[in-house]
Amino acid sequence: MLPLRRYIRKALILIMKKSLVFVFRIIGPPRVLRYGRQANVAILKAFGADVDEKSVTIHSPVVLHNASEGYGNLTIKERCRFNGNIFLDLRGRITLEKGVSLGPGVIIMTHNRYNFNAFLEERLAHTCGIKDVLIKEGAGIKAGALIVHGITIGKNAVVAGGAVVNRDVQDNCFVAGVPARLVKEIK
Repeated sequence: MLPLRRYIRKALILIMKKSLVFVFRIIGPPRVLRYGRQANVAILKAFGADVDEKSVTIHSPVVLHNASEGYGNLTIKERCRFNGNIFLDLRGRITLEKGVSLGPGVIIMTHNRYNFNAFLEERLAHTCGIKDVLIKEGAGIKAGALIVHGITIGKNAVVAGGAVVNRDVQDNCFVAGVPARLVKEIK
């Protein structure tokens, strides 16, 4: 009886994935992923994201901002984990290397504007624009952290919960605070 249940469950999941992808091909890519892990991965891949589908875990919801044309700016390598309530700005490229984990409520931004305020955008022009974000192998971004545009998080680095990362983080480092500062090197 157990193998039959497992077979039926797999068949139902496959039908659901195919149905969701079919519907979204007609109406366009969803802005919010709120389905099961396998369906979320299938939708990402269907709209251009480079995802290692066998070992990636994506818990819902995931908000994909600036993705009306698809998810081609998103790369998720093997063993990555999204722990829900994630916000990804896909105006620029976001690359998550092997083994990256994103805690609940993480925000990754790839662009910055001052709501079209001419005064601020003129005086702070060096902080405006679109810049890619790279999070290297094994990095852990904890709950509620904010990664701003143009940042590289190093290999095996840890960003504390609630931190605002506005500078690159070196390999094997633990950073915390607003703005994020080095707390200690991880040996």
